[in-house]
Amino acid sequence: MPRYELMYLLGSQVAETEVPTISAQVLKAVGDFGGTNVQETQLGKKKLAYPIKKTRNGFYVTVNFEMDTKNINGFDAKVRSMDNSIIRYIVINLEEHLGRMVKDKAEQAKIVRRPQVAKPEEKPRSETAKPAIKLEDIDEKMLDEKIEKALSEDLTK
Repeated sequence: MPRYELMYLLGSQVAETEVPTISAQVLKAVGDFGGTNVQETQLGKKKLAYPIKKTRNGFYVTVNFEMDTKNINGFDAKVRSMDNSIIRYIVINLEEHLGRMVKDKAEQAKIVRRPQVAKPEEKPRSETAKPAIKLEDIDEKMLDEKIEKALSEDLTK
């Protein structure tokens, strides 16, 4: 029998005292559809990457089990139809998933990587920085003359 993993996410509206009852319902559904070697791991409450159904935190639970392939669609439908406490879930075939990972690693090994170019060492900022201009050093008449000259130039040439 293939090995599967179910990961589901309970919304923040579910109290921590309700988590075991929902977990028991899921485990009962696994048993009803012929699941064996069931292992449950509660990962705890974590912040979501983005809000789902107006909730920002969720309680993660994973369940590993073996089940006949013909029963997995019925099990999936049962999990989908459970009360609104499960806001997201996914069921994956671990054997297929691990096979894909091996193929992906083999393909990635074939890809030719560009060699890393060594960056030239940067000089400390104090050596490359220009000295700060002080307001006392600016000649106002010279500055006014340069502004007038720039404004009076004919830019149409």
